[in-house]
Amino acid sequence: MTKQKNPESSELKAQNPQQPPEPDPALRCLDVFVGKWNTEGQLRATPSSPAVKIIGTDTYEWLPGGFFLVHRVDVRMGDEEVKSVEIIGYDDSSQTYPMHSFDNKGSYDLLQASVHDGTWIITGKSIRFTGAFSDDGNIIMGNWELLTDGSNWSPWMEVKLTRVEDLMAHPFDTGSTTQKRETKPARPDRDASGSYASVNGLNMYYEIHGTGRPLILLHGGVGASDMFGPVLPMLAENRQVIAVHLQAHGRTADINRPLRFELLADDIAALMKYLDIEKADIMGYSLGAGVALQTAIHNPDLVRKLVIISAPVKQNGWYPEVQELMAQMGPETAKAMKQTTLYQLYPDTDWEALFTRLGDLVRQDYDWSKEVAAISSPLMIVFGDADAVRIDHITEFFALFGGGQRDAGLDGSQRPTAQLAILPGVTHYDILSFPSLAAVVTEFLDSPMPEVE
Repeated sequence: MTKQKNPESSELKAQNPQQPPEPDPALRCLDVFVGKWNTEGQLRATPSSPAVKIIGTDTYEWLPGGFFLVHRVDVRMGDEEVKSVEIIGYDDSSQTYPMHSFDNKGSYDLLQASVHDGTWIITGKSIRFTGAFSDDGNIIMGNWELLTDGSNWSPWMEVKLTRVEDLMAHPFDTGSTTQKRETKPARPDRDASGSYASVNGLNMYYEIHGTGRPLILLHGGVGASDMFGPVLPMLAENRQVIAVHLQAHGRTADINRPLRFELLADDIAALMKYLDIEKADIMGYSLGAGVALQTAIHNPDLVRKLVIISAPVKQNGWYPEVQELMAQMGPETAKAMKQTTLYQLYPDTDWEALFTRLGDLVRQDYDWSKEVAAISSPLMIVFGDADAVRIDHITEFFALFGGGQRDAGLDGSQRPTAQLAILPGVTHYDILSFPSLAAVVTEFLDSPMPEVE
């Protein structure tokens, strides 16, 4: 039903009884659903029928072993009783979560779920759900749509789930799934420690996930820490992840100051001082990648290792059509935010001010090639194979560190000082939703530091 990364036949398991298969780490993203939920909502009115109230419960529990999540639905839609059982797993070939559903009417359906920038999307042959969790993870709100005329999606029903019981359900637990939770799962949107720091006139919001060597995460434009979605819990397994909300983004309010990469980098340096962190790994995506580069340029002693995701070192590294969109960014662009999950997640954000400041920032011409080439921290640059950054600029970026200039040699002694990762089937807009990103980044961060000559 689902494809695991480490499948073993019965024969192999018999020969290796001490090495049973393990659930795919990507299944941990489903931990956020676990629990018993009160369900409410309504079927939308149509020209031929009135709106219908929905009320009942949804329950999510891990099947012992942690390979599959079991979802039980028990609701009433008006006078109609609806009961169903859904089995949810993970398919690493598509990096989605197949959902096999069976109901009390004798119907069966196969849906696919995926998460992008904190938004969960579930799609079947003729139905589609889009929704997101509240900041504390205890409410799910979303909308179902029906496919009409074979091509158009029409609103169908609105639902809200409120958690009323937290069930023990760690994905690798092999015991009963009906006990009360005794230990916290890797569920950053519920268990993260969120705080504010007074830095450079900002009341900067940040979250801390996990423990260990510090890794600072810097999000892209418009979004916030929710952008890192499923990769964040994987990164936080063995390290302390500090997810920052930059000026005017997420829960960090704007101040009377333009958005500039250098100023945002100064904020990160000040936050590290506030948190008494002498040196940290820094990972940035898009806008956050520019901030990460500027942090390494202006405060090299603060940076242990650097991960740059989907961003150029000069403004014209973006494809022309991307630059055109940047040129149009402003207050008018903000109007579309009212239809997004981000608008619900961060209702206090001044979207017009944010898009105005972002538009002014992304239209600035810059070329940091010389400064970036001088960065001494071990560096990894990561792109999708269908990224918003020109492929020739990616090779130009890599060449700043000797990449793509020669063969590394049999012993690897001539390899470049930086690492380059190109993820297949990935764009600029969905790169953070792929578990493979966390895998390559973790391997880089966990590798030994190079010896200083």
